[in-house]
Amino acid sequence: MIGKRRQNNYDDNKKVGQGAKSSRESRVARGKFHLTRLAACFLLLTTRFFVANSAFARDNPTASEIVKNIQENYSRTNDAVIQFTQTVVLPLSKISKTTDGTLYLKKGNRYRIETEDKIIVTDGKTSWIYMPASKQVVVDNFRDDKNTVSPDKFLLNVPSDYYVVLLSSKFTGTDTTYTLRLTPKSDNSFIRSIKLIVTGSWTVRNAEISDMNDTQYTYSVKELRINSGLSDSKFEFNPPKGVQVVDLRQR
Repeated sequence: MIGKRRQNNYDDNKKVGQGAKSSRESRVARGKFHLTRLAACFLLLTTRFFVANSAFARDNPTASEIVKNIQENYSRTNDAVIQFTQTVVLPLSKISKTTDGTLYLKKGNRYRIETEDKIIVTDGKTSWIYMPASKQVVVDNFRDDKNTVSPDKFLLNVPSDYYVVLLSSKFTGTDTTYTLRLTPKSDNSFIRSIKLIVTGSWTVRNAEISDMNDTQYTYSVKELRINSGLSDSKFEFNPPKGVQVVDLRQR
């Protein structure tokens, strides 16, 4: 009887030991499972972190990258037609004047600007300024004056002689817009500062220019057509009959 009880106790202890071992193995297995889950979660979060940061880097370009994208876009543009609105605000009287206009532009310093009160045309060699109200045309040699304020200078490209700072970026639901501030590198510039609103397709949607007299010019793009095949004749001008022609080339 005593031997049988000892055998039973041995068997019970063996079962307890096996149960304890099984319990330890189960805890170890559960521990390994939790560690595996934690490692997987960490890897997933790390992957998402790097993916998110890569997307962030792509979707948040620097000022120089934005300018490069605009300039590359401009380099692929042979001609353009831009419908725009121009607003000029005088500093002292705060009187503002808003006019609609159309800019026709083609490589080779050729452009034509038509507004309600003025037509400016150049073929890259000669320029014409026609004012219908005064029935006068001023003809001169073309000069690329960096201090003049006109839509052909800012609505397609970013001038290289300006420092550029990215002020903000904003996602509107369908597109991202970027606000750039340009300040001239030259102390002799007549333009004080420029603010550009650029779309995610790297085109200028709005330009605000302030000159040294604190006159404010705002150009807003209403419609843009690229590479429509403009004829060179669009950049020639024949004065209407009965109009006074002032030819500055002869002076």
